[in-house]
Amino acid sequence: MRIAQLLEIARIEFKTPLDQDWSLYSTTYNSHVPVTPKIVVLPANDEEVSCAVYCASVCGLKVQARSGGHSYASHSSGGIDGSMVIDLRKLQQLDFCEDGIVCAGAGVRLGHLAESIFTSAGAAIAHGTCPSVGIGGHFTHGGFGMLSRAWGLAMDHIVGLQVVMASGELITAMRGAADSFGIIVNFYLRTQQAPKAVVKWIINIPEAMTSVKNAVETFELVQDFVNNRHFVNRQLGLVVFLKHDRFTLEGTYLGTADDFSLMILSHLVSFLPHKRGIEVKFFQFDWLNLLREMAGGTPLVVDHSVATPQCFFAKSAAVANPGLSRDDMEEYFTYLLGNGAKTSIDYFIGVQLYGGADSQITSGFCISDSFGNRNAMWIFQHYGSPKGGLGSTEFPDEGVRFIEGLNKALGPGHGASSNYPDPSLKRDEALRLYYGAKLEALMELKGELDPEDLFSHPQSIPPKFR
Repeated sequence: MRIAQLLEIARIEFKTPLDQDWSLYSTTYNSHVPVTPKIVVLPANDEEVSCAVYCASVCGLKVQARSGGHSYASHSSGGIDGSMVIDLRKLQQLDFCEDGIVCAGAGVRLGHLAESIFTSAGAAIAHGTCPSVGIGGHFTHGGFGMLSRAWGLAMDHIVGLQVVMASGELITAMRGAADSFGIIVNFYLRTQQAPKAVVKWIINIPEAMTSVKNAVETFELVQDFVNNRHFVNRQLGLVVFLKHDRFTLEGTYLGTADDFSLMILSHLVSFLPHKRGIEVKFFQFDWLNLLREMAGGTPLVVDHSVATPQCFFAKSAAVANPGLSRDDMEEYFTYLLGNGAKTSIDYFIGVQLYGGADSQITSGFCISDSFGNRNAMWIFQHYGSPKGGLGSTEFPDEGVRFIEGLNKALGPGHGASSNYPDPSLKRDEALRLYYGAKLEALMELKGELDPEDLFSHPQSIPPKFR
């Protein structure tokens, strides 16, 4: 029996290429990585998710879930043509349990989660800033936010999961590399009281990018500073934004503007080696207004449609503690300043601070979870898009070479972030970079829980049998 007939019998909503609105459900977020599902299922509850998984198994289809649909490598569209996509947009439950735990349906977006838990209970969670990103892929592959050094990654807030397994059974679990093992229908998340005051700050250092020497000296100073326990603790969040003509520090501070100025800003600026033209801005916010500011002024609650398609190519690198060596910095900034102005694409570089003094991301690196970069100091994201705009469908080969060159210039031996999956990587290399020493155990777990590899995409964890 065909998959559509089975779903019709079960009275589960679905979309196929025969539907006039098919493109709204099937188009990938990254148009540079186009794939077409065979069918998109829209379950209304966990029982319908379970039934859909069983139907896919009977019909021999591979399955992937879609929460917000922002996968860089189109994994949330199956990763290859002909998969079943289980779109979770209808799973919008948000309920507070006891002890500050919130139960969130897997279709909830970050903005909706953040606004709802704050307005209902004055609560907060550390996660990313884009309101339309779904909690599913974000929380299960790490989930960095400006408050993560203080509170941990989004993943670290998970205290329980309700998961539909390959058998169709609904179980209660704790952690996992979700897209390889099952479909999460509910997240149980630890919250904390939202802070009364948070500072958002920006330091622009234009002279840093006038030479390789200046760039290296500035980055080295920043790296030394954030590792210095005399000045820095978990309250500081930081991302370095780079281009061939930009060196900007941007972050948050859990506390008042006066405390930030005294404890961080005065020391950091005094140590900077290239101060000419430096620009400093910082503003104090309450929690809700900080969320709105970090979202760029867009509404926190957005509709549940699939993300607007964009054309881009991105790579990442996870640099372990204590950070980059001076030789690696020199090679990297030589490449950036020499090639950044000549490239045919638009690009940005975001360097997220995971490590440093008192970081609550790296302090728990022995935790038994699937996250492979607990020892990271920096996560570099190299992101390029066509100069014709994000709506373009053609990404130039020269742009791919430039982005790949940025990663290579950091030197060998770094990991990569599964929150920014790179479709150009072969499965073996991708898994080694994403999961590191945890991969072997994850493969054995896959062999036990999904031996037929039902939950599969080009970079999913394959089963290994003892």
